[in-house]
Amino acid sequence: MDSITHGLVAIFLFHSAFPGLPLLFAVLGATLPDTDILHRRFSDRDPRLFVFSHGGFTHSIPGAAAIAAGVAAGFQAWQIVAGQGYAGAQVLAIAWALAFSGALTHLALDALAFPGIPLLYPAQTRKYSARIFPGPSLVLFGMSLCFLLAHLSGYAGIVTLHAYMGFIGVYIAAHAALRALVTARHPGLAIPTFNPLKWLVIRESEGFFEVYSAGLSKTYGKLAAFPRHDGVRPGFIERHAKDPEVQRVAYHSYLTVAGRQDGSVVIRDPLRECGLLPYPPHYRRVCIPAGDGDDP
Repeated sequence: MDSITHGLVAIFLFHSAFPGLPLLFAVLGATLPDTDILHRRFSDRDPRLFVFSHGGFTHSIPGAAAIAAGVAAGFQAWQIVAGQGYAGAQVLAIAWALAFSGALTHLALDALAFPGIPLLYPAQTRKYSARIFPGPSLVLFGMSLCFLLAHLSGYAGIVTLHAYMGFIGVYIAAHAALRALVTARHPGLAIPTFNPLKWLVIRESEGFFEVYSAGLSKTYGKLAAFPRHDGVRPGFIERHAKDPEVQRVAYHSYLTVAGRQDGSVVIRDPLRECGLLPYPPHYRRVCIPAGDGDDP
């Protein structure tokens, strides 16, 4: 979700018990994870750092702890610059705890969406997702922006915020119900699109990924079929599975297939390449030259 929504959720959850400066710690914790949008320059230059991209390290539990430590350290630095001296261990512990709690609310909301977040990194790079939303929710972003503008104009206060949070709860519950209905009627991996009434369903058959368009009814239509290893030996894929460039593509993909192209092997996400799913927009394919003794 967007940073505005994350900040508003943190205000709603913490404003009563922790008003004033403590609330700021929670809001910073809830919004700073999205600064990882600036990290892509690292993974662009070095594919081994593929987790340092948007929805990466700062969207893990250890990353949330690191962000909270940064908030506490930043507060201490501000205290020194302001001539206030050492804030005290108890104050810094409170700052860390509130920032960490705010960051956890961020992770909880982002885990609702595809393609998920690496909650347990660096222990593992697996992404976790409730698979309810297709990435960022444009509806919630638009409504959160409208609320913020209304608040800054003096037309919306805390009562309106409570009502808006109620709407968010209903909105999430409705999408969860849609997912439950779709998965009950259409076996396979159900992926939401930006149209909540249109879903993609991925099924594995012998050597193929089959892609279907599905909705709330029991009817569905086949969109495409992608061979998993189109003329490529599975052993070749296994040998290169740990290549940083391959890991980077796999990390950002819904599924990957392999095929020959101009004497090389291309590993790609066909769903994103053919436009069925636009998000995430980067790292859709990697080309592996077939060297001597490495026959694909």
